[in-house]
Amino acid sequence: MPLKGKGKWVKDKILVLPPKEDCYIYKRPGSNTYQYFLAIEGEGAERKTTGKTDIDDAKSFALDRKLEVMSRKKQGMKARRIRKLFDFIDEYLEYESKRIASYNKPGFITEDTFKGKTHHLKNLKRFLHGIDYEGNVYPQNDIRLEDLDYVKLKEYPLWRTRVDKKWNPTPPKTNHTILSELTTIRAYFQYLLDKGFIPKLPEFRRIQRESMRNNRRDYLNVREYSQTLNTLRKWRDASNITPTNSFNRKLAYFSILVMSNSLLRIGELRGLRWMDLEENSNLSKEDRKIGHLIKVRKEITKTGQPRTVQSATVKWFNAIRELTGIPKVRGSKFPHIPPEYRSQYILHVYNHPEKELGKSNWDRMWKEIKELCADRYWNMKNVSWYSFRHTGISFSVSRGVPLLLLARNAGTGLKYIEDVYFHHESESKQTWETLTQNRKFYETVHQKTEDQLVDIADAVENVEV
Repeated sequence: MPLKGKGKWVKDKILVLPPKEDCYIYKRPGSNTYQYFLAIEGEGAERKTTGKTDIDDAKSFALDRKLEVMSRKKQGMKARRIRKLFDFIDEYLEYESKRIASYNKPGFITEDTFKGKTHHLKNLKRFLHGIDYEGNVYPQNDIRLEDLDYVKLKEYPLWRTRVDKKWNPTPPKTNHTILSELTTIRAYFQYLLDKGFIPKLPEFRRIQRESMRNNRRDYLNVREYSQTLNTLRKWRDASNITPTNSFNRKLAYFSILVMSNSLLRIGELRGLRWMDLEENSNLSKEDRKIGHLIKVRKEITKTGQPRTVQSATVKWFNAIRELTGIPKVRGSKFPHIPPEYRSQYILHVYNHPEKELGKSNWDRMWKEIKELCADRYWNMKNVSWYSFRHTGISFSVSRGVPLLLLARNAGTGLKYIEDVYFHHESESKQTWETLTQNRKFYETVHQKTEDQLVDIADAVENVEV
């Protein structure tokens, strides 16, 4: 027999599992469709329509939901189906945004890392067809957490390697990028697991981590570098552009020269202020016209560790100073900057020296540079802003700069230098000359008769060095 309810909308309630009153069905006044009520321990109550007009069908619907809740509770999961998979992405990113710090330190992330996480989760949406590459949203394809397709998720790494004009038009060129995305995606699902919204972490198809030797950074050889600079000088000095674009192009050109000579990362260069440049008092008066020190603050480094860089870039920083209209204080130490300018960004927004030149500007300029140079000079290489730092490191390796000294100046590990730039050791002219010397040595040895004892010292004397 139906029980009288006390609620505003509940007139008669029919228990699903009598005598328990934690789950029942009922009708609202004027409606032929049954609703269900389900009390969920620790989560309040759930009131939803069954969509059924038949009493037995409605009871069966409510019972299925009751059994589902019991199963989820037994697994230690949240029971209420209140949101969908994508609803939690913004919540997770909000959680991550609270960990943003101005530089790398344990337990925190940088602004660039956060932007990377945001992009990675957009790729997850595209994979699950919640949003296409142009940003069009497809809410009908959103997924409830309890309906998550773990089998499909497993194929995410494979999907990222394949071209799909609508959902995945630009697959990453290296597995390293996919592995980075998987790190973010796993962290997101760990967040859902910790909240009790999913019963387990998804598994992903294994993807081979490329060795550093096979995943070395693209760089330009001497010819490519020279051709690029020649083209960019014309691009820099174009007359049919706005003052803002002219200013930005000149900054970009000088930045390339600074990066390839100082080995700074693009993020480090963008964050530099004039106060970070110092005269190197250990150099002669003449050498100080060429070389100086760059104090790279921890706030702008990749590692969160400050370092001092010796750099032969006096000429290019002076050019930037002149471009930005800062007067030279004659007789003062490099960078010859009046005190009131020392806190300004070196690379700043046109007419706004207090504002760092933003990433959108750098992206736009890089698009122009790539259109000018990629097909003409770069020989299918994957060149980016970072490639000019890598070019400078590669040139240094080929010139025989001690690797330990190079690693410290560049702010990277010795092993990384050895692994990523090892190829120069085998490709350089210096190596060829050494090997040629070795070949002549053996030729001298082999010229001796087989029965003659060869004095190694005598053989060496006959080798032309």
